[in-house]
Amino acid sequence: MSNVALLFPGQGSQMVGMGRDFWNNFDVAKKLFEEASDAISFDLRKLCFEGSMADLTMTMNAQPALLTVSVIAYQVYMQEIGMEPAYLAGHSLGEYSALVCAGVLSFHDAIKLVRQRGIIMHNADPDQKGTMAAISGIHLDTLQNICEQVSTIERPACVACVNADQQFVISGHRHSIQEIIKRTEALRTKHSYINVSGPYHSPMMQTAAEQFKVELDQYQYAHAKYPIISNVTAAPYESDRSVTDYLNMQMTMPVRWLESMNYLIKQGVTEVIELGSKHVLVSLMSKITKRIVPYSLSQPSDLLMLTNTQERKNKRLTIRKKLLSELIVTALISRNYNPDSISYTQTVAPLFHHLQRVQEQVNNNEYELSEEEINDALQVCHSIIIAKKIPLDGTALIDAI
Repeated sequence: MSNVALLFPGQGSQMVGMGRDFWNNFDVAKKLFEEASDAISFDLRKLCFEGSMADLTMTMNAQPALLTVSVIAYQVYMQEIGMEPAYLAGHSLGEYSALVCAGVLSFHDAIKLVRQRGIIMHNADPDQKGTMAAISGIHLDTLQNICEQVSTIERPACVACVNADQQFVISGHRHSIQEIIKRTEALRTKHSYINVSGPYHSPMMQTAAEQFKVELDQYQYAHAKYPIISNVTAAPYESDRSVTDYLNMQMTMPVRWLESMNYLIKQGVTEVIELGSKHVLVSLMSKITKRIVPYSLSQPSDLLMLTNTQERKNKRLTIRKKLLSELIVTALISRNYNPDSISYTQTVAPLFHHLQRVQEQVNNNEYELSEEEINDALQVCHSIIIAKKIPLDGTALIDAI
């Protein structure tokens, strides 16, 4: 089974020149740029390659541009590498890219849909009463409490994105956002306003969500080839809930990116590949965990690393060795919470001697553990931790095995 997840970026990853190197090297890029331009009746390739950053950043332009380049990167990935993913996940707009690559939406329909999504979102706040800001250096509970204290029905504000530990985006009425920033500055946080045309993922998008629901209902949705992680639930789409429900809720509810990535860790994902411009999601993954190796496919030269299977294997093994070192310590020195002493003794005693030998090998720089030995030792750690009934908060230590 594949332990690779593919990630798709959202707004903020646009840049002038995006997709040009793919267009120069792959016919599929030329085909998809042409198809996207036909779908929305303007030259998207020219906008991406020659347009101004101001024009490209406009949400009705950024959304089809980002989706196009991400789908191109996916097609190149499948053409040149071909390893099917275990999961797909997209950040906000990136969820639409994931839906296309999973076969839920056709590319042509998705381009039209996100173009309309961008227009509706842009028009949702004509008086520019809302704004968004990135804020870091604060705990989520503290930030949410401040948002609740400041937010009112007339001037709502909320946490719009939980991107990493102590790295968030807040969204809502401009006055409330300013007050939140003022209060958090006393806690030595860092902040920066985001150049967007609306307070996305906030209650101020409710009218836009209602308008967009009409658009969503006009399209056909197929079954997904791969599990897609929802921004709203931080878990795979469920078959008893419609795609339109997920996408409609996404308009007003926060992007639970940190939880989504932690879900991938618990499912044993060992590598993620960001498909699209820049390396925003790769950077976030590096802050979230050291147990997943992040890669980017934003230009053809990235294929050199992605096709180097031995180098990728070595990186995965390095991570598993580090995980093994942590688990050995946990398994050997943690107290026993199992009240059944007989069961505990029968299970754990034979494993301790084995694990102690492995620890000696790990500490011996001259001995190189094989992948089979690492996996076997991880299973031993797993058995001891379960037998001891250790109440670990970091369940990924076990689930990643």
